Amino acid sequence: MEVYNQNLFGDKTIKVSLYFAHDYLDSELDLKDKNVVVVDVLRTSTTMITGLANGAKEIIPTDSIASAGMIGRNSGSQALLCGERNAKMIEGFNLGNSIKEYSEENVKGKILVFNSTNGTPSLMKAKFSRNCVVLGFVNISRVAKYFLELKEDFIIMCAGRNGAFSLEDTVCAGMLVSLMLTRGAHNKIVLTDSSLGASKLYSSYKKDLLKMLQESEHGIFLTSIGFEDDLNECGKVDVYNLLPVLKNGVIKSVEAFAADPKLTMKKITQKNAG
Repeated sequence: MEVYNQNLFGDKTIKVSLYFAHDYLDSELDLKDKNVVVVDVLRTSTTMITGLANGAKEIIPTDSIASAGMIGRNSGSQALLCGERNAKMIEGFNLGNSIKEYSEENVKGKILVFNSTNGTPSLMKAKFSRNCVVLGFVNISRVAKYFLELKEDFIIMCAGRNGAFSLEDTVCAGMLVSLMLTRGAHNKIVLTDSSLGASKLYSSYKKDLLKMLQESEHGIFLTSIGFEDDLNECGKVDVYNLLPVLKNGVIKSVEAFAADPKLTMKKITQKNAG
């Protein structure tokens, strides 16, 4: 486990804020020029991270099914239409939102044009942010490392469920906060009430994340329609050392952005990302 010497922070503090659902924000302008983490554990975050890890060229989140279809048609044969409504694959799409669909065989070299019930609306709210990172349990240490090295305030936006609080997203956010407190300088990280509450909630569930997912409202629903295996995948920790970032409407790994001078993100570089 990496531990950061608090002398590296100097007098700098990191304020961590949290929204329990994307509906808590009025518009994308609320996050303009902010550092943002978007988390939708069940399942968009996990699916996107898995897709990139298995070789997808890029992911394009969209604001509607219609716009996804239009972008997909204009992107040619390399594009796959991906996503769900009420957890089920959208009619006419190539892939749904189940982790097992995003295998290397299915997605390598492809552009994934994505629309989902809660995850993509959250990402669209962050489209004007300075830096936007996609978080799941599966890449949580990489995200914690990034924000400790960035040394700037940031906001965690939980996708939530239909505009309301979701247990799994908040617990994942709380784990991110707890990792940063453990690995960084505890007295240099300032928590809002919501981020502090998330960290306390994570403490209650950290011994059995799978059980938490199984007990969550959305986890129960996914199980009832045959996606119980997805809970097992979404509850795994640090499967991927991958930092997916959203820039100019496209999600790629930080290394992919760094390799393309036209798309390199300010503040996100290979040096900072480690």
